[in-house]
Amino acid sequence: MSLPAPVAGFLAALFLAAAVLCVASLWRRRGRHEGAATASEANHVVMSLGMAAMVLPATTDLVPPVAGAVAFAVLGAAWTVRLVALRSRGIALGSAIGGDRCAAHPTHLLLSNAAMAVMYVAMVPSGGAMAGMDAGGHAGHGGAAGSPLALQAVAFGLAVYLLVHTALTVGQLVRSSSAVLVTAGGGGAPGPMARVGRVVDAPAVQLGCQAVTGAGMALMLLVH
Repeated sequence: MSLPAPVAGFLAALFLAAAVLCVASLWRRRGRHEGAATASEANHVVMSLGMAAMVLPATTDLVPPVAGAVAFAVLGAAWTVRLVALRSRGIALGSAIGGDRCAAHPTHLLLSNAAMAVMYVAMVPSGGAMAGMDAGGHAGHGGAAGSPLALQAVAFGLAVYLLVHTALTVGQLVRSSSAVLVTAGGGGAPGPMARVGRVVDAPAVQLGCQAVTGAGMALMLLVH
């Protein structure tokens, strides 16, 4: 991927931190029988790990591009089916902005998975891509220079969506900043796990994580 090493390392650290947050949310939701929320959170874990792997040259090839593209296309299709089913039953979905990432809007999830699939498709070597591999022996995102114009257009459109979503999420975070402060404790002296849970569930943390991962994914789409 054509990013300076410090930037790539910083993004990988952010994506891994997002994955940790999602795993913590999954653990806190265990036993609540919230199927859709659990599936959404698990999807976020997979996306965060996938982005962390893609952004670092040493791990770019951990997932074959074709396998990654197919996997995220299937996930996107699954959320599309859920979106259509909910719409057909007249269930109000609410806004795709500012919600708990564990219960992310199906539209946002299908577009985010589409973005992942597009990035993996851009990594698939074309007929002459092998000759353009770098000295490290992998094409990575650098092979996307030969991406079809249509693929580049889709990537740009998805990047614009993610940037808009990020900007609106930041706006929501700023507007509600007085109500989403994470308190260090209370009169009851909560235990360590309770404090961790309080931080994980804090709207400020959830919104901030959404904004960071959305902006990072948009950047990856634009430089692929």
